[in-house]
Amino acid sequence: MDEPPKHRPPNTSFKQQRLKAWQPILTAKSVLPTFFILGILFAPLGGLLVWRNGMVTEMSFEYTSCQSAITREAVPEANFVHKSSVGSFPQPSYIIMAANQTVPSADGNIPDHTYPVQRCLIDLTIPVDLPPPVMMYYKLTNFYQNHRRYTKSLDYKQLAGEASDASQILARKGCSLPPNEVIYPCGFIANSLFNDTIDALKARATPGTTAGDNYDFSKKGIAWSSDGGRFKKYGYTDLSAILPPQNWRGRYPKGVYSAAFPPPDISVDEDFQVWMRTAGWPTFLKAWGRNDQQTLKAGNYTMSIDMNFPIDMYGGKKYIVITTLGATGGRNNSLGIGYIFLAILCAGLGIVFTAFHIIRPRIIGDHSKISFGGEATVHTRGSNRAEDAGGSRIRSRYEDD
Repeated sequence: MDEPPKHRPPNTSFKQQRLKAWQPILTAKSVLPTFFILGILFAPLGGLLVWRNGMVTEMSFEYTSCQSAITREAVPEANFVHKSSVGSFPQPSYIIMAANQTVPSADGNIPDHTYPVQRCLIDLTIPVDLPPPVMMYYKLTNFYQNHRRYTKSLDYKQLAGEASDASQILARKGCSLPPNEVIYPCGFIANSLFNDTIDALKARATPGTTAGDNYDFSKKGIAWSSDGGRFKKYGYTDLSAILPPQNWRGRYPKGVYSAAFPPPDISVDEDFQVWMRTAGWPTFLKAWGRNDQQTLKAGNYTMSIDMNFPIDMYGGKKYIVITTLGATGGRNNSLGIGYIFLAILCAGLGIVFTAFHIIRPRIIGDHSKISFGGEATVHTRGSNRAEDAGGSRIRSRYEDD
């Protein structure tokens, strides 16, 4: 005698797929009010977002051409964008000059490291007080961080604090290393880290500001909170066994790590964390700093930028963006306009369908005679069920055997 199946699932509604489901019956009385209610809700919400977004002040200007500005030049009008509800912004101006950038030593007995840079000095005017929070972003164009080989070029174990050697890194196929070199952190993403150094805004003497006052941007809070657990401090104890990425080596004496000039602690380096979260489009903004306490007073300011990031090799441009924040972040009307468009669409469809319903109404069936699944009503199980030609009752395909 055959044994009953041993793995038969329990006879429950969940295991036997008999869970009850709501199957709404769409009628004119239920659908038409829904369209109008959605239109009434979305229209004021979209208008509120557009109004609140209009209160955000944003200034954006390109500084790529500063590297050739041997005399003070105004930022081209085509490369200067300002959006504000309080007035217009005067055009910034810039000039390039030779300077030395200083990297502080971790050992007080060893002097700081300096190396030559091209420094862009930018004069800009803030015409009105900007309330906190004030954000500073850098914007890059024509930079494809979404390229497949680029996004895969990193080593997660190394970023998590593991002291991997060359064979382990190559086995994981995240990075391709030069012969006899262990790069930390390895990969295209880390090597191409945005390394222009942007200084604080220094006020020039104007009514309401004092010459030399700085408006500083903090690095705390510019990265996603979820990124904090992804990165750990380097696990290498012998710093002579690792080398900086090729584009980082100018910041280190003789291009190598040492106890006085160790690798960055990427667990707290939010600039690095922001850069490692790759952008999905070739034009993108990334946070450089923020100030959540101070108001940026109206006045004239000077900003210095050390031009370390080589953007000419791929034909891109670099921008600085200074902005306040609104209810949904920076100045962007897309969400508010989307809600308004959806409200107009819903109201328009509601009017069209109402007109059709009035002019040519459909005859609605009796819902009490509708049978779903095995739950047949008394009407479908009554004695007046349809019969075939031989007098036998025709069984519905929903009836149980």
